[in-house]
Amino acid sequence: MNIHTSDYRTIKIFMVVFFSLVLTACGAPAWKRPIPVDQVDFLTHARTLSDGDLTVTLAVPSKEETEQLFGTSLYADEIQPVWIKVENNSEDHFILMKTGVDPDGFSPLEAAYQRHSGSKETKQEMNLFFYSMDFKNPIKAGHTTSGFVFTNLDEGHKAVNIDLLSDNELITFSFVVRVESILTDYSLIDIDSIYETPIEIDSESELQAVLESFPCCTVNKKGDKRGDPLNIVMIGSKEDIFSALIRRGWHETEFTHAASAWKTTKSFAFGSSYRYSPISALYVFDRPQDIGLQRARNTIHLRNHMRLWRTPYNYQGYEIYLGQISRDVGVKFNKRTVTTHAIDPDVDDTRNNLIGDLAYSQSMSKFAFVRGSQVSTLQDTHYNLTPDPYYSDGLRAVMFFESRPTTLDKIDVLKWEQTRVQQELNEN
Repeated sequence: MNIHTSDYRTIKIFMVVFFSLVLTACGAPAWKRPIPVDQVDFLTHARTLSDGDLTVTLAVPSKEETEQLFGTSLYADEIQPVWIKVENNSEDHFILMKTGVDPDGFSPLEAAYQRHSGSKETKQEMNLFFYSMDFKNPIKAGHTTSGFVFTNLDEGHKAVNIDLLSDNELITFSFVVRVESILTDYSLIDIDSIYETPIEIDSESELQAVLESFPCCTVNKKGDKRGDPLNIVMIGSKEDIFSALIRRGWHETEFTHAASAWKTTKSFAFGSSYRYSPISALYVFDRPQDIGLQRARNTIHLRNHMRLWRTPYNYQGYEIYLGQISRDVGVKFNKRTVTTHAIDPDVDDTRNNLIGDLAYSQSMSKFAFVRGSQVSTLQDTHYNLTPDPYYSDGLRAVMFFESRPTTLDKIDVLKWEQTRVQQELNEN
């Protein structure tokens, strides 16, 4: 079949018109006039931290507040602006390391481009407005600087690391703020009110004894069947722990309800990733996990998941969390729930990988191993509730977290278990 030049022109015109209509239909709604920052209520839930002559205030606007501030729904493109104010009362100039806030964040003009609508003049007006709202470096000595950094959307809770760099030092702040969007295990409780007065531990020897005394394993709701081994302990403020986890790609899991069940079903059907996919409830201290987390991979069938429980103890003022980690390697049929995840039986490998992974967060200051989890071998194999077999040396990884950056070569390795073994050899 021969196609004349005029036909090519007709086809070309048709394609241009067709794609213009498609882009118009799929584009952002008309840009609305933004409301000034001081007239939007998002600052009522701001948080402030200080270190010496520096004070940082941070707030994450909700979906509705973001639309008021920017005149368009940035959340629709999974862009989440974070408002930061730095009061610099020192004699040094500082720079906010924006990549520390979100290494995959957006520039202001990139964020504007995602929401472009209207005429050429309107788009240019949007560009100028978004640029004016950006946090501008440097933060000069004796001055206060404020503005927005455009990050990827996080739901549930958002951990934000603020790294301020001068010629003389690096000062770091860690924030964990609630984002009103999804329902998570953590959002259903007041974790600070679980224990009215936590028991304080001061010495390492007492800490080891307490950690070894915790239950070996999770249990079912009735408490009559054992589940996964309790193989991790995290010690620090919840802000520093959350910051380290979220920095390394961990996200809270949604509480199981109709909306999350539908998202999970779609992810299973299409094999897609779901960053907040729910995990089943396991029990320690007569309650389900206080915090559920997962590190999603390229499909919902493959992920690492973690459960944490606040313990009734503090160590030198820091909170102690007991937990369980395992790696999902696939999906299998289950009589009770139709389908369930199958775990990698080598739970020690998953536990040890967590230590290595969190070392790169620069928030883990030291780690050790302590007894107390379930020993499981080829000759004497234990199973979780699904039931999947697992193999373990019965040790718990104990990780300590601080807000100050700790480089890999500065992480302290505590030789608790090696010392214990040597003592036992000497006694025999």
